Amino acid sequence: MRESPITKNQWALSFFIFLTVFIYFWNIWLNDIWIPNEAFYAESAREMIENHNFLDIYYNYEHRFNKPPMTYWMVALSYIIFGVNEFATRLPIVLSALGTNILTFYIAKEIFDKKVAIFSFFIMAFSFQFVINSRYASPEIPLTFFFTLTLYLFLKGYKEKRWIYVFLSYISLGLTVLTKGYPYVVVIGGIVLLFLFIEADFKVKNFWEKFKFLKVHLGIPVLLLVGFSWYVYMYLKFGQEFVNVTLEETIKRAISKKEGSFFDVFFYLTVILWGFLPYSLTFYYTFLHALKNFRKFSFIFSWFVVMFVIFTIAKGKIPVYMIQAHIPLSIFVAYYLAYHRPVKVFEKILFYSSLLIPVALIFAVNLLIVYTFKLDYLYYFIALFPVIYAVRYKDIRLAPFVSILITFFIFTISVLPVVERFRPYDKIGLAVKDNVPEKEIPLIVQDYFWHNLPFYSKRKVLRDYPIERILDYSKSKPLLALVNQKGLEKLKDYQILWEGRLYRKGSESRFAILLKYISKALRGDFSGFEKRYLIFKEVK
Repeated sequence: MRESPITKNQWALSFFIFLTVFIYFWNIWLNDIWIPNEAFYAESAREMIENHNFLDIYYNYEHRFNKPPMTYWMVALSYIIFGVNEFATRLPIVLSALGTNILTFYIAKEIFDKKVAIFSFFIMAFSFQFVINSRYASPEIPLTFFFTLTLYLFLKGYKEKRWIYVFLSYISLGLTVLTKGYPYVVVIGGIVLLFLFIEADFKVKNFWEKFKFLKVHLGIPVLLLVGFSWYVYMYLKFGQEFVNVTLEETIKRAISKKEGSFFDVFFYLTVILWGFLPYSLTFYYTFLHALKNFRKFSFIFSWFVVMFVIFTIAKGKIPVYMIQAHIPLSIFVAYYLAYHRPVKVFEKILFYSSLLIPVALIFAVNLLIVYTFKLDYLYYFIALFPVIYAVRYKDIRLAPFVSILITFFIFTISVLPVVERFRPYDKIGLAVKDNVPEKEIPLIVQDYFWHNLPFYSKRKVLRDYPIERILDYSKSKPLLALVNQKGLEKLKDYQILWEGRLYRKGSESRFAILLKYISKALRGDFSGFEKRYLIFKEVK
């Protein structure tokens, strides 16, 4: 098999880096704030700016205790620099994603060499679950960045025997806590301890000598100061109310579940299968192969195993919990892509099938996307590019990467603009701003709630109001409301400020379902949408 162009040719390497950065950034300003998750962070950061208060977190003008403040702070800082808009909302997330890719490069280089590091960068950059989370504001990507930074600084300090890097890793661990919560102290601590134990050849005396280098008596105060000061402030101000929500988000979510299942042990194996596409099958092959010499992979082995075991034991299981494991997964695969040349026939079949099957699958998906969303015929040729690449360079190893890169290229350039035609939330905001500038007048939503409406209306949104309550409200106060057809028929003397269709099939985070109903709408079937009217009525 020939040398891969990205490790042999500087121009090819530069081209793929440029294309990666382009896809990460292009059209991040285009789509309205996604609902529900992104709306929490966009609106809370906007209210931080409006309230001049960066410690207390509010969403829809009500306290929000669910998550620590780091993601809100990052978005708020971006708003201060670039203004309150979609680009500024997502910029910190994209930068965190690119920063994580760079850290993956340096970790792989620290453990192996530059060749493995280059492969690791590209595998990580377009691992499916990671890249889709990099295009909207949520804590998952900032968490992955600080999580990875913590372990990189530890590894560098351990390898070079320079405690200053370990000291910086404690600071980074504090920032990790401020991003997603204190349970990650246990996760990262477990990774470090298992790694040191393997490095010590499982001998307690050797382990203790290595452990002393961490100087936890100095590091823990730094961690507490950076990571827990905000928690102390919130407890002193809000007391048990804050504690209850914090416990609900962490401990209770981890240990409680209505119904258990034996097959939960396979939950994250399934998540990896689709979440780490296009190299998930290759990872399964490489990990099993690496078990024969796991000490060679001790750091990334510890990283993956600890995360997998902890989150498998936890009863509350969410797919995004495994995103931080994509770094060791990427490095495992990268090492084998760089140096593994199977000799036995059975191993050859397994290894090359793990690369070719995703290429074929993604090629079919790309063709389906072009057909479903009625894209330009040129995209049929673009979809063939991974096949052309593999044939031209005889490089099967990076063909899956090129395949998924093409998928996100098509999405970024053409699919997301089509999706946005069915998401008119910014138009609702403009109608409110132009006709009802008084922010003390709330927006009332009949029998539903779209989570990004507080962001676009820039005011309190009263959710899930039945029409009878809306009618009663309008008797004594000016009425700004988003109602359906039946509600409109019961109102009188109103002015229609906007009318259109809004998505009503649940969360947009279930993106495949959203795309299904948009593809139907493109063919005239609006069963996934509801006609709504934004009305304003003065008090008589």
